[in-house]
Amino acid sequence: MDSIFAWFQGLGSPQNLEVFDVTGATDEHQIKIVPALSDNYMYLVINPKTKEAVAVDPVESGKILQLCSSLEVKLVAVLTTHYHSDHSGGNAQLAAELPGLEVVAGERDADRTPAVTRRVKDGESCCFAGLRFQCLTTPCHTRGHISFVLEGESPGLFCGDTLFVAGCGRFMEGTAALMKSSLLKLSQLPPTTRIFCGHEYTVGNLEYAMSLQPKNSLLQRRLAEAKEKRERKVPTVPSTLAEELEHNPFLRASCENISDEEMGKLRRGKDTFTTMGSLITMALDVKGYFNNPEESSAPSAA
Repeated sequence: MDSIFAWFQGLGSPQNLEVFDVTGATDEHQIKIVPALSDNYMYLVINPKTKEAVAVDPVESGKILQLCSSLEVKLVAVLTTHYHSDHSGGNAQLAAELPGLEVVAGERDADRTPAVTRRVKDGESCCFAGLRFQCLTTPCHTRGHISFVLEGESPGLFCGDTLFVAGCGRFMEGTAALMKSSLLKLSQLPPTTRIFCGHEYTVGNLEYAMSLQPKNSLLQRRLAEAKEKRERKVPTVPSTLAEELEHNPFLRASCENISDEEMGKLRRGKDTFTTMGSLITMALDVKGYFNNPEESSAPSAA
């Protein structure tokens, strides 16, 4: 299933290293945004005191190694939000290049994720590079999807393909009820939490939100801001949880406890909102039809 998805994601993949600094760096940590493939984001979280770093979803390992070398920091861990190859594809090379590297994944995705050295559970905390991360299971896009919360004065949520700016991930291995539960869990984090998602989908997500509320002035303003950033080739991430609670139709719906049927319709509308989205949806529907039911069954809420 992820091979189909990764093929679409790989179209037009950039080759040059681009790096964007996240404003508001503290003495505790610095975060670098590294675009990858056609619209993925990798992240490098650096402890400036120890000169060590943690990479999140480093699909293009060469870029991460190049960045670490240029910054003179040691990569000590990789956090993998889910097994899809456009997120975990760089794990094996990094593990081969850096003996002793910790590669972390959720326990239900670990068997499908390359080079894993540590499986983590919901609520577990782990410390790498002197930085503490809380692990939150957020299944639905994959049954073992996990999000990582960087703790501290300026918290950050690395949420892969569960929560996007103004959107959420496809229900590839779960149900509407499961996505609602995952989003509701994330909504309980502090409102100032910065959202670092796995893809640059913001403009399309806000356009879909606008189709639901065409007269919403907040959506109009944020769509214009996102388009202006993308015209300058600047990431629209991070947003904050407070902003997502204002403009994200999926997060808002989860907090309002809409029915599973309505949540499913909301996501299906986004799946088919564009021609490319419809093509991907069609391919996934055909793939799912021929899958072994045991392999494609949705995970339980546990």
